[in-house]
Amino acid sequence: MSVSLDDIHLFSQTVVHGGISAAAAANDMQRSKVSRRLQELEKALGCQLLIRTTRTIELTEHGNRLFELVEKPVEQLQQGLSVMKEHQNEHAGKVRLAIPSALMSSAAFNAIINEYTRRFPDITIEIESHQESVDLRRQAFDLQLLPSVVKVTDDSYVQFSLLPYRSHFVASQSYLDSHPTIETIEDLQQHRLLTNRYNVALLGPNLSAALKSDDLNLLRSMAIAGNGIALLPQVHSMPALKEGSLVEVLPQFTHPKQHLTLIYPSALFLPNKVKVLIEMFRAYFQ
Repeated sequence: MSVSLDDIHLFSQTVVHGGISAAAAANDMQRSKVSRRLQELEKALGCQLLIRTTRTIELTEHGNRLFELVEKPVEQLQQGLSVMKEHQNEHAGKVRLAIPSALMSSAAFNAIINEYTRRFPDITIEIESHQESVDLRRQAFDLQLLPSVVKVTDDSYVQFSLLPYRSHFVASQSYLDSHPTIETIEDLQQHRLLTNRYNVALLGPNLSAALKSDDLNLLRSMAIAGNGIALLPQVHSMPALKEGSLVEVLPQFTHPKQHLTLIYPSALFLPNKVKVLIEMFRAYFQ
């Protein structure tokens, strides 16, 4: 006779709750049915598991051994199911994001996170800095934001283009006035170039970066201070251009268009709280 896993579960419930009647009540079953199932389990195993008394139960040696086998896995399963249930709760639980460090201080990202936390104050948000593609499922992330130049590790993930953008060269006027004139891309070989890891490939084989940093604020401030020419996303340098602390270098030169990409697993398994955050990103950038 085969052993039923349901009967083993009822056995563990009987031990945990301290009796057959209590186990029956906890599982919304009749006492007689629980008792019969325990008898069938003992028959299938060929040994007595419980010594039944008027008010309680005692475990035999075989009963103790079986409970030791099932206790830890059942406890882990219950904890895991609790976490999964919490994950689906649209007004509580946790949301984890992986984003490049450069985006953490951006006005757009801050506005979205502020609005999300205002609407869902009971949801915990964890934000980690990752410059390369992460395995969302194995590393337990819900979303990732990356520039389109980065290859995503799993092609099955949804990749939604949020924001097309271009980068350009910028420098302070004082730097340009005190250094060799720049009329062509080749002229940049005589200058200190500042960029990040995503834009360094745009420089081409004849140019090299004197500084690579994922902190766009650092690159912009160094350019404003006259420490070189920065290759920055236009959206990041625009305020400095408007106020006159930076000017565009080689404005006639157009770099390839890039995209900020939102990456997430199949929408079929996304909890509502993650779907809401995705829609907020889409709405903000569109």
